[in-house]
Amino acid sequence: MRLGLGQDQQPVPTRSVPDMMQPSVASPTTKEIPYDYVAKFTLKGERGNRVQDVINISIEGAFIATAIGYSFVPAKLPDLTGTLTVLSSATSDSVALLINSLLSLEDKNDPRMFAQCLLVKLCGIDFKYSIVDSGSGRELQNQPIHNIAGLGEATGERPFRPLAKPMLFTPRSTVRIEVEEISVGPIYGYEDQLTKQRVGAELFIVLHGYKILGYGTGLS
Repeated sequence: MRLGLGQDQQPVPTRSVPDMMQPSVASPTTKEIPYDYVAKFTLKGERGNRVQDVINISIEGAFIATAIGYSFVPAKLPDLTGTLTVLSSATSDSVALLINSLLSLEDKNDPRMFAQCLLVKLCGIDFKYSIVDSGSGRELQNQPIHNIAGLGEATGERPFRPLAKPMLFTPRSTVRIEVEEISVGPIYGYEDQLTKQRVGAELFIVLHGYKILGYGTGLS
């Protein structure tokens, strides 16, 4: 993902060569601190479903994004006891006996946990994403990007992608990120048979970088 390529991004503040050769001294009005902005998405496990989140840049100062990464948390396992109790009430005595034996399983022995971990490891997650910077009012790509192409795999293969050029986001601006789901299956989302509500996985996209306190606020 080559964010900022061809976009009207504001120049990132840089230090002169003499300043870089000398020990850094904190400015009385400007201070740089490491900082991360996080966008959170609740998935449905339905191909083509789109969700979005907005990152609001604080009024304290500008934010310089230097890398982007993401992580994936699979959907919460359904309540085994409640689900099997409902099923047992509508089955024959022989099937009910098998179900009652499953009800005695402790969570640590629940084979579904092993299956879920295996599915996450083997399947990972596929989605498309797009980012819009309200500071320039433009999208930072010509079309949604597949996560493997732009970010890497959530298992740790290139999970933090350095940006081709650090990006400056001014105070009070917003960054809108939209995700289009591709992966389908219970680890990404399912309908709970008891509550009839959709249970979804969680996806996090993170902008790594630092704040320049006071920069762009008229105080520096």
